[in-house]
Amino acid sequence: MTTIQVTKTLAQAWPLVIALAAIVGCSSGYSSGEKLAPVTGTVTVNGKAMAGINVMFEPVESGGASRGTTDDEGKFEVYFTLNEKGAIPGKHHVQFELKGEGVDPNLIPKKYAFGSPGIEADVEPEGPNVFTFDLTK
Repeated sequence: MTTIQVTKTLAQAWPLVIALAAIVGCSSGYSSGEKLAPVTGTVTVNGKAMAGINVMFEPVESGGASRGTTDDEGKFEVYFTLNEKGAIPGKHHVQFELKGEGVDPNLIPKKYAFGSPGIEADVEPEGPNVFTFDLTK
């Protein structure tokens, strides 16, 4: 093979190399590299389950927060990233927020709201980490 033939062959192979790289990159998914523990639970406001409550587990030490949203039964599961379930093990401040059209954001008492100290919770590395929060005034 001459230098011209090798160059031509490599130029023809580039689209295949790029396509394979894209397939491998897209299928692997994003991973933060953090060790996470599964966290689920239930939130009620004055004893009543409510959908649409945002739940945030914010580590006391360092690291990113994990978030989830309650369903109609008040149940939630937190995610560290869009693809990674769980929270960083350790002590957390758990805070709550209710947003949306036609809802009263003041239903969540200020002592539990985003930006407050919230409720302290320990996320164990091996779990189970199933929490029940009743937000009362």
